[in-house]
Amino acid sequence: MSDLLLAEMIQHTDSGALYDKPGLPLLLVETPLCRAVIAEQGAQLLEFQAADREPLLWLSPAAHFIPGQAVRGGIPLCLPWFGINRRDPGKPKHGLARTQPWRLQHARALPGGEVELHFAFSHSGDALFAAAFDCAVTMRLGTELQLQLHLKNGGDAATEYSWAWHTYFPVEDIEEIEVHGLEATEYLDNTRGLARATQRGPLTFPGEVDRVYENAPAHQRIATSHPIGTSSENCHTVIAWNPGPELAASLADVGEHYRGFVCVEHGNAFANSWQLAPGESARAMLILQR
Repeated sequence: MSDLLLAEMIQHTDSGALYDKPGLPLLLVETPLCRAVIAEQGAQLLEFQAADREPLLWLSPAAHFIPGQAVRGGIPLCLPWFGINRRDPGKPKHGLARTQPWRLQHARALPGGEVELHFAFSHSGDALFAAAFDCAVTMRLGTELQLQLHLKNGGDAATEYSWAWHTYFPVEDIEEIEVHGLEATEYLDNTRGLARATQRGPLTFPGEVDRVYENAPAHQRIATSHPIGTSSENCHTVIAWNPGPELAASLADVGEHYRGFVCVEHGNAFANSWQLAPGESARAMLILQR
């Protein structure tokens, strides 16, 4: 594929042009195999849809596109800590990577018609997170979505990194779906002070659900009218979340739309967090399809 044709498939645009909400630069990728929208902030996939298939990702109709603020939907990358910072709860939730600008280092077309994008982000170390680190995310866009993460500790001391791809999946009605693949797995229930329990049968969502499954299986299936499959490599934590009606009412960018999504997130958090020595690297991969 020529560079000219590749350039036609990848267009620079913004949230004003695509969503009538100015604020963030975006990339629009359109190929014979798929369509995707990516925010340069956080290297965050906002939309992905393979040709002749239903959308794979949910983007809130009430999402905000404000520089330095998280966008509700798609696949934010929570890093270098997931959730509340356990050492300093006053720090921003879910780290800093999802609200910082990333660089698109290169893009290439693969022989099968897929497009591969490589994004990079470097943190030099500051009061928010002392250790320096380099992070790269590679997106392979085709009939399925493949994400690869490469993280390197650039500091001079061993450091803990906790992270997750905070994926929002679209569903017809949150109260009607099931998530399979977590049966008999222990979890921490964030609605009960991180009390430990074991998943009995498929996961359902009768109300607010906020669970961290440590040492989770690599494969899950979201049972909905057009099922969604997830397969991960070196992602040992799965987080399942939906705010339910009461919490959703307090979230301006969710509100009544809570019924339309489920978060099934993959990464390494809590007991599975990465402990990296100076100069040490770690990798992970996630494949999503519908």
